[in-house]
Amino acid sequence: MRARIAVLAMSLAVLSAPAWSQQFNQFVGFGDSTVDSGWYRNPAFPTGNAAVDAALPAAVANGGGLSTTGPGPVSSQVLGGDFGLNTDPANQSGSNYATGGARNNQAGTNPNSVATVTQIQNYLAANSGVANANALYLIGSGGNDVSLYVGQVNSAAITLAQGIQDVTQSANDLVGAIVSLRAAGARTIVIPNQPQSFGTATEQTLRASYNNALWWGLYAAGVNFIPSDINAVVQAVAANPTSFGFIPAAGPACNAGTLAVSILLCTPQTLVAPDAAQTHFFADAGTHFSTAGQKVVADYEYSLLVAPSMMSMLAEAPLKTRAALIDVIRNQIPVSQAGQGKFSTWLSGDVSSLHLENAPGFPDDPGTPVALSAGFAYKLPADWLAGVALTTGLQKASFGLGFGSFTQKEFAASIYAAHTLGPVWFDVVATYGTIDYDIARSVPVGITVQNNAASTRGSNISLAGEAGYNFRSGAFTHGPVAGLTVAQVHVDGFVEAGSFTSLGFDSQTRNSAVSEFGYQVSYDAGRWQPFGKVAWDHELVSADRQVTAFLTTASAPGFSLPAVVPGQGWVTATAGVKFALAANVTGLLAVTDIIAEQNVRLFGGQFGVNVSF
Repeated sequence: MRARIAVLAMSLAVLSAPAWSQQFNQFVGFGDSTVDSGWYRNPAFPTGNAAVDAALPAAVANGGGLSTTGPGPVSSQVLGGDFGLNTDPANQSGSNYATGGARNNQAGTNPNSVATVTQIQNYLAANSGVANANALYLIGSGGNDVSLYVGQVNSAAITLAQGIQDVTQSANDLVGAIVSLRAAGARTIVIPNQPQSFGTATEQTLRASYNNALWWGLYAAGVNFIPSDINAVVQAVAANPTSFGFIPAAGPACNAGTLAVSILLCTPQTLVAPDAAQTHFFADAGTHFSTAGQKVVADYEYSLLVAPSMMSMLAEAPLKTRAALIDVIRNQIPVSQAGQGKFSTWLSGDVSSLHLENAPGFPDDPGTPVALSAGFAYKLPADWLAGVALTTGLQKASFGLGFGSFTQKEFAASIYAAHTLGPVWFDVVATYGTIDYDIARSVPVGITVQNNAASTRGSNISLAGEAGYNFRSGAFTHGPVAGLTVAQVHVDGFVEAGSFTSLGFDSQTRNSAVSEFGYQVSYDAGRWQPFGKVAWDHELVSADRQVTAFLTTASAPGFSLPAVVPGQGWVTATAGVKFALAANVTGLLAVTDIIAEQNVRLFGGQFGVNVSF
């Protein structure tokens, strides 16, 4: 307990600092046809394949020109669109540099494709060597490299061991480029793997070698990135295709004649059935996904990006519920001080509407916390008051956007003291609480909803002090008030279970130190005593923290993304009334509103009864 309080005290030395807000303002793509959003639709940039280039204008007119069942979007377009971002190709006023046929660092399958390493270099050159720190980066590359070396192994041009060395070198080339991108300022980088559980033994071996070299090479280089397990997505669809709306064992959605030329020519007119874009998982023979398949991939990747900020609310919400508990105790202190006897006991309930808002495109967190507190106070000599209180609280909060909910149950014990010395007064409230969490994170993927569940525990410790000066003018009492509340919420790590979208989350700690400067007033009308307070609150501890998650479907490095960022300053307004129910019984009603806090909306009320004896 002493160590925890010491940590809280040390947090006062941490000054406010700008937080890394996960609010994306640009989409930047690199890679091959799995990311390409229509590079070759620009006639000034032909593929270099005469047959494809001759047929492409007509296909584009009918919605083709993408590596899917056109005119449906590819996953990069869906993912960027989830955050309201432009995903157009870089040769069409956008910032998606991916080109179909690209390999990592050598000539691609299309004569005019641009190697992924070169794409990254071109992006940095076009931006004076600076990467947009607030952009969402998607880098999908390596499939064409693996296919090249699979073919060479199958034709006996190289051995399998040499193939492994070659795909590893391809991965290392990309690692070097991504390291440069990260050093230039890129922070949120999604990197899919190759589906290593499918294909021939040679394909599986080389894909696994590539994936291992890429992901763990980036980890060794210190790059924080979001690993997208496309292999797990394909496995999940293969295991139960009908749940996703796909026909089991369905072949390519595009007809064989079109695919023999290029996937870029796939349009509604070339589908094997009118609804094939929605009922077939693949657009071709296992390389590119259909329109519905692309959405499945994008929805999965979207869930990876938003999950850490959602889980950060587990540590953020208890700060607000703790503030409500402290207010309950502080409202009861003057009632106990004014009581006729030395002892007083009280009971108070409160209910709030709490909404933690997130960045655009991210799920929010609306909830309705309720709590019941019981306290006992004793008047000591020289105008001292000491008390204890027990509180049980419950909050069920929704993640919003159909992403499930979490339940927060807290049991807290408080000790408090107050003293008046003429017009000067002060109080101190120390509280320790244990928290139980039940998390039900739902992930919409395609037409399905993937349900994940987990439970964990946490703690919430706080120390609050407040002081003021009272001016008395007849029945009016008014004066300035100042205070400080330091708190620390800790949430234990946990691992979800339920689906291929399940994640694990490391423990997290949210430190807080909130200063308060305000003015309060009360009026003694005999039986009725209305009161009010308006205060400016300011968070002194930086809210710049991150939450670390990790995949449960693959061996991959964990990834850290920003927590939800609340406001650093706000106004708290309280209005209430104390009223005599009997000679030694006092009732209390109060409402509190948090005004003008960024990303937080809170309105609450409390009712209490205090008996003096």
